[in-house]
Amino acid sequence: MDPVENASLHDLPRPDTASEIAATFGRPVYTFVEQPRLDLTQPSTIAHDDVLDTVALNYVFVADPSDPGAPSNLVENVAEIDHHLANAVDAGQPEWFLAGLRAFRYPMLWEAVATTVVPDEPERSGGRDPVAEHLARHVNHVLINTAEGRSTRPDGAVPVVDAPVTVRHAQPGAVLVVDGVEHDAVLIDTDPDLVGWGTEVDGSIVLVVLPRDLVPLVDLRLASLAT
Repeated sequence: MDPVENASLHDLPRPDTASEIAATFGRPVYTFVEQPRLDLTQPSTIAHDDVLDTVALNYVFVADPSDPGAPSNLVENVAEIDHHLANAVDAGQPEWFLAGLRAFRYPMLWEAVATTVVPDEPERSGGRDPVAEHLARHVNHVLINTAEGRSTRPDGAVPVVDAPVTVRHAQPGAVLVVDGVEHDAVLIDTDPDLVGWGTEVDGSIVLVVLPRDLVPLVDLRLASLAT
């Protein structure tokens, strides 16, 4: 049974937009500066004990924004997605759902910018660097969810990434520009698929993770997301 054809989503609440989530976060949520190749789509969130502590932003990537519909901009299985989109339109599904399907026609920068609350001081004991730890964890998280052939599920358990990065791969000396201010950052540049940066800004850990081949095409400067 095709859920798009046989169920209505009108009875479900519209998911909050990134700006609406940012307005409830209690601190700035950071995003890439406006640029023609990127379009912000539905974000991811993490909460502990019903308290939101991480907002991770997803972006549609359009390689040639002068012609968004060009086949070279679209994912390989776009025909399948267009089929589901047509069914959803015929079924009268809500616009927020249609917008999500349209986004899947393009490559996705999945959780490319994440803002998380700095952990309590005990995690800093023993010389541990929470920025490097969060960055390594997030790079591996993105790898598991996006890098084809890089993860396995032994015995059906939690997925495990092949050749994960670790805190030891995080090197100082990088810089992230946030709201026009340069911040010292750590860099993980050892994985064949992804590159990651991390910094601390006013009580938040800010992480950027991108596919290696797209790094030259993305302006890495960050800004507070408007609410």
